[in-house]
Amino acid sequence: MKKFSSLLFIVLLMMIVVGCENNKSSKELDDENVYSFQYEKMNILLGDTFTREKYGDELEYSETTTCAFEDMDRTYIYEHYAIDTYTLNEEERILSIYFLDSNVTTTEGISLGDSLEKVEEVYGKDYQKNDNLYTYEKGKTNLKFIVENDVVTSIEYTYDVEN
Repeated sequence: MKKFSSLLFIVLLMMIVVGCENNKSSKELDDENVYSFQYEKMNILLGDTFTREKYGDELEYSETTTCAFEDMDRTYIYEHYAIDTYTLNEEERILSIYFLDSNVTTTEGISLGDSLEKVEEVYGKDYQKNDNLYTYEKGKTNLKFIVENDVVTSIEYTYDVEN
């Protein structure tokens, strides 16, 4: 009986340790397998819950009805970027982030006005190209560049709700 109790204790302890390690690894993998946008000291994660308390007051706000999601599509315009959101299970979540000017950069340092060559140096050539749209995929997120005359004219992060 004592052997069984000791064995049961060890098994339970291992389950607790493995469970904690798996939760930590899952969180770390989530952060590593998606594109995120950093502005000042704030990390904006696609698919994350959006609140004004978390991301601050916007300069402009708009909303439109949607047939794709449960509620309204909302756009929050900040000084240098905009955030589009959708509603899932009564929570507002980040769908996309797009740059409004060259005063912000991707986490890896690309901004509007940079060259396609610089984008490829930083992100590589493993992208999907559709006309002048270059899309990099990472997990459930995409990083999209529109390039005209070898110059980046648009940058957008998007979240793939379907996958």
